[in-house]
Amino acid sequence: MDRRPKIQDRLPYTVLLPLIAAGLALCSSRLAWATPHTVARRASPYDANWPDVYLLVMSKCAGCHRAGGETFDLTSHQAILAAKNEDGKKTITPGNSGKSSFYTQVLWNARGEKHSRLPAEPEMPTDPHDWLTPCQLDIVRQWIDDGARQFLTDEPCEILPLTEMDFPSAKVCKACHAKQYEQWSGSMHAYAQHSPVFEAFNQTLQERTSGTIGTFCSRCHTPIGTALGENGLLRNVHRSRISMEGVTCVVCHRQAGPTYKSNARIALNAGTLNEGCMFGPFESDASVDLKSHKSIQTPHIKSAAFCGTCHDVTSPEGVRLEEAFSEWQNSPAAREEITCQHCHMGQVQGIPIRDHERPLGYAAIVPGVDRKKLPLRRMTDHSFAGPDYSMLPDTEFPYKLDWMYEIDYRDRSALTPYQQKTLDQLRRRNRRALRAANAKRHELLQQAAEIRVQVCDRARPGEKITVRVDVTNKVSGHSVPTGFTAERQMWVEIVARDSKGNVIFSSGDLDGNGDLRDGHSYAVETRKISRDKYLLNFQNKFVVQTARGTDRSVVLPVNRHLRPLSIVRPATGISASHGRPYTFRIAKGSLPPLKTLGRSYPIHLPDCDGTCTISVRLNFRHLPPVLFDVIGTPHLKRQLEIVTIAEDHRVIHVANQ
Repeated sequence: MDRRPKIQDRLPYTVLLPLIAAGLALCSSRLAWATPHTVARRASPYDANWPDVYLLVMSKCAGCHRAGGETFDLTSHQAILAAKNEDGKKTITPGNSGKSSFYTQVLWNARGEKHSRLPAEPEMPTDPHDWLTPCQLDIVRQWIDDGARQFLTDEPCEILPLTEMDFPSAKVCKACHAKQYEQWSGSMHAYAQHSPVFEAFNQTLQERTSGTIGTFCSRCHTPIGTALGENGLLRNVHRSRISMEGVTCVVCHRQAGPTYKSNARIALNAGTLNEGCMFGPFESDASVDLKSHKSIQTPHIKSAAFCGTCHDVTSPEGVRLEEAFSEWQNSPAAREEITCQHCHMGQVQGIPIRDHERPLGYAAIVPGVDRKKLPLRRMTDHSFAGPDYSMLPDTEFPYKLDWMYEIDYRDRSALTPYQQKTLDQLRRRNRRALRAANAKRHELLQQAAEIRVQVCDRARPGEKITVRVDVTNKVSGHSVPTGFTAERQMWVEIVARDSKGNVIFSSGDLDGNGDLRDGHSYAVETRKISRDKYLLNFQNKFVVQTARGTDRSVVLPVNRHLRPLSIVRPATGISASHGRPYTFRIAKGSLPPLKTLGRSYPIHLPDCDGTCTISVRLNFRHLPPVLFDVIGTPHLKRQLEIVTIAEDHRVIHVANQ
């Protein structure tokens, strides 16, 4: 029986107990346990090594060794101690790891020592990428030698603290939902907390607001980390691994119920995989026949309001930082009952695909269970393609091996043959996953907008002609761009050249730093280059009121022009009456659903016969270079990609006749 209440009802654990060592003292002196850790060091009634052992078993073994499976169950402490091999002997002999097959079957020469008596390969797990690391082996051995206990004492605990064990990792779900896991792993949901840009952005805002924003940013990017008590100032290297999974499976499939609130104000049901219940879109519950975790249908998970919980963001002062859901509520798509899931979870990214139009397949492939016993479902895509992409090395995302946390894998000469081989395999796997994610991102962007160019095909030398460029939003559900629109740039680039290739007109070009020639360009601000007065940019802008009463566009959503020390406080006035706080607003520039907006460009043709070529591109960039400079990550600017959504090229014949 689960004695643990829900998160919102739990009491703090106040009994003074030794902190969880998490295996730190057990590691070899040649190895260093690198963060993120598996289990946070906090006061706990558990045996020091049990949480790590449990999470290891759940991520590497429980797919096959599950309750009701063909082999013995390893999904709980009681089941692990009761497990028996085929010969009838228990897999664990408390106090003696050498006589415990639970340990000897996973034991191998993990340190790659020459002349070692240990086997070159373990019996289990079967996947070499899941073989236990030296530190993990030490933790398992020490746990068994200490008595294979769950708690420090034999007395039952009435109130258990909330720990990482209460939130199943996506790696646990992978055992049966491999396809969904693969799609999610390369998504921006999985990348949410990993993002070096987000981490630097959050740290900068913490500094600019004297830490008063708290978990305002991080609770969207790591809901589980926030539930576990990780504060907004915590760096990624000090967060737990389940926290670093960002918007992981249980964030969506274990919500306690609809809240209809923005800013990720959600409650998650805690508990191990078998203790809790997964909420999904399907009517029938196959868990009884399959003896798997319980699942219940919730219509809310298929609604746009479900996505709006995180994709509508309003600051404590009343600034509407993100309005994707609000835009949808007032869109043609909402009137046609087209939801976020129709466009972002279908076979083609950006195209609304109704449930009945989706292919049939198996939502789960349960090890040891005949597929004929599994129900066919209408399949969804868990890639959640959006405008962002990974800016991490291909050794860090989407996948990473456990041993890479214990040794500097950049020094190839220090790696064992096993580590060198699995590292090469990991990089190839990550590159394939990143290519697939990029393909879906480009597919989504190509569906966003289109351009129409109107210009004459003949003109006289020295004549002034007009080029008309209209941009149409093809998306019926929200503006383009949407999301964190004050950092998204979609602009028209137009370049006219004479017969010799000389540029006679340009707009939408970049300065030396890669920024558009607008008010955020340092070169424009210092008057080294001219401002692009014809720029058609659909980026929203943060606008603050200065001490002189004038407005100024800024890069970060913090107003330091009225006082040097910014402190976030709840709004004292009614921001809704004005649509914004008194000293801060967002100047909307994004293109509403299915709307068209354009601009005319005057071009003076050369005074000689020939041709004039005009190139028009609609470009998109998910972040501007100036942001990287402000948040202290200029080294990442070289990874910025400009995606051409649409383009058109024209030739004008210039002659007197």
